Amino acid sequence: MAFRLEDFVIAGVIYHAHPLCVHGRLLLRGRETPILVELTGAPCEDLRGRSFEFEVPRNDRPPSEQDRERLARFCDQQIGPVGDMTAALRRKSFDGPVEEFFQRSEQGDPPPIHWSRCLYLEWFSQNGRVVIELLDPKLKFIDPDEPLTNSDDDPAEIADDARDQGFEVADPFFGEEFAPPSEYDPHDEPSNEAKEESYGLIPEDLDRELEHSARRVDREIAAKPDDESDPLDDMKQFDDLIENGEGTLIRDLLEHLELPAPGPALMEREAQVALNAALGQLALFSVAFHICDHCSVVDAYRILMEKLCPHCTVFPEMGGTSFVQHYSTSDFCERCRGEE
Repeated sequence: MAFRLEDFVIAGVIYHAHPLCVHGRLLLRGRETPILVELTGAPCEDLRGRSFEFEVPRNDRPPSEQDRERLARFCDQQIGPVGDMTAALRRKSFDGPVEEFFQRSEQGDPPPIHWSRCLYLEWFSQNGRVVIELLDPKLKFIDPDEPLTNSDDDPAEIADDARDQGFEVADPFFGEEFAPPSEYDPHDEPSNEAKEESYGLIPEDLDRELEHSARRVDREIAAKPDDESDPLDDMKQFDDLIENGEGTLIRDLLEHLELPAPGPALMEREAQVALNAALGQLALFSVAFHICDHCSVVDAYRILMEKLCPHCTVFPEMGGTSFVQHYSTSDFCERCRGEE
């Protein structure tokens, strides 16, 4: 299951200022400090190259003990691959609790339904699949691009526009959503053939495997004493592992994924799927991989598989802690080294 944050997020800011990097901060009810987001990849077309802020006033209330317990193991620094991120979704909604809707529907008098904008943010991190799905958030773009259409547009026109953009529109509308586009090329607009294929950033079987791994890591973390989650203790643990541990080659953490070999025959879209599967798995062990502005997805995947996997060691014991091991294509990029 996904780690859903829509009931906890109070505000956030998201930036897509670099081709394959999404970063920002989230303020969550029950957490004293903002969550740092440092993700690899690109959002959907409507958010590419844009920066925005959003607020959810209804979530700004004193946290309960259940809130604190729920978020106790949510990592302060979120790393991993970007999933689907878009503000172009529309969903039918109504005012009032769900119980009222079903009760009035049974009586033959359903409440009025209206279209609402939906902000959908998804990524794969140390906590597995993370989703924020917000109806009618207070959304403000930091860049001067034209705003999105209003939520009272004609539903038929919205549905047609959504289909033109590659969204799947369910019928009947209520109770369903515009499914987020499965994958977008980080540089070019996807072709109609690619839209029809509808395969995801992380294939369904790998998605299930990553969620299973995330639950296992969560169980292992929960078994640790509370004081081990302190950042200072995490640093001491990492120092001890460097001095006394053997480490694990990155390739050993990925071998069960059966990833394709890099090479001229590997298409960019295939490299994107494989790269996201690899980064989703590495994120479970608090290992981040960043892509510089000079590298394409194919370049980044080749560097990961040929330069990092056979030679670099990490410490799986650090999974789920506040400590993150960072790697970057810039260490192997001649243009980056030339700019130093």
